[in-house]
Amino acid sequence: MLMSIVYLYFLLFLVTRIMCKENMCRCNVPDSDFAADVNLIYYKCNNETPATISYPITAPEELLKVLEDKQTIFYIFGYLQFPEEENVQLIMDALCYERTDNVVLLDWSKHSKGIYNKAFQNGEKVGSLFAQSLQLLVNNGLDVSKIYIVAHSLGAHIAGFAGKCNDFVIPRITGLDPANPLFYPRGCYLTSEDAAWVDIIHTDMGGYGTPPYQGTAQYFQNGGVRPQPGCKLISIPLSLTDLCSHQKSVNLYAESKRHPTKFVATRCASYIDYILNNCKDSLQTYVGYGASNIRGLFYFKTEVL
Repeated sequence: MLMSIVYLYFLLFLVTRIMCKENMCRCNVPDSDFAADVNLIYYKCNNETPATISYPITAPEELLKVLEDKQTIFYIFGYLQFPEEENVQLIMDALCYERTDNVVLLDWSKHSKGIYNKAFQNGEKVGSLFAQSLQLLVNNGLDVSKIYIVAHSLGAHIAGFAGKCNDFVIPRITGLDPANPLFYPRGCYLTSEDAAWVDIIHTDMGGYGTPPYQGTAQYFQNGGVRPQPGCKLISIPLSLTDLCSHQKSVNLYAESKRHPTKFVATRCASYIDYILNNCKDSLQTYVGYGASNIRGLFYFKTEVL
């Protein structure tokens, strides 16, 4: 049984690598009608009303007037999600915790719905818009060294455009269980070259989440596969129950924002070696918000989040 699982993931790895190498990523900016439905939402992270300010993706310069001199986290949600969705609100509340960072949400909710292949194609257009928007912000004074992108599922592949389509280097992109490319083979996906450091948290690898290859550092929560604690192995496709393991990456990151040293992972060749305590160097690192710039495969266990 174990060998069958290993073989399956090996095939997923090879097929996905081939698909990604055969497809070109394009940075063409879509038409103005499409762009009009995409916005950057700044979260004040205090008790002011209204709690957010929205800026057009094609004219984000006014955003610079409200950003404080600290790191700016851009969060990108995934397929079928929207700003008011519970899972999105969970992480936005966490990102606002103690106001340690500027917090900005990429709202592409008018293009994230419908059938998956259409949403995926829309996501690539949104990625080009997001990259252009960051370029405008940098041209007008945003410090590149203080840009940090966190993205979940299909949003992780949108995040990759920020690195692919600009002439500056994004310091860090964190992919929360990036969407599985096998759901839509032809396309442009997040890679380890899209930022100086790309860390990936796997919770539903080979299911809704991608096989392991996209990050410079990859973290496998409870082996990185379903079912995660508190989740079921299978359920109705795209139901909350079936998405449970996929969403655990968001839960974990939100918790790590509030408690940066709570989750500790060990570098190891495989999950089996980790379980058997056969990791060679036993290098450990925090997971999520508090993670450091490091490379390799890292494994850790959690209870229900």
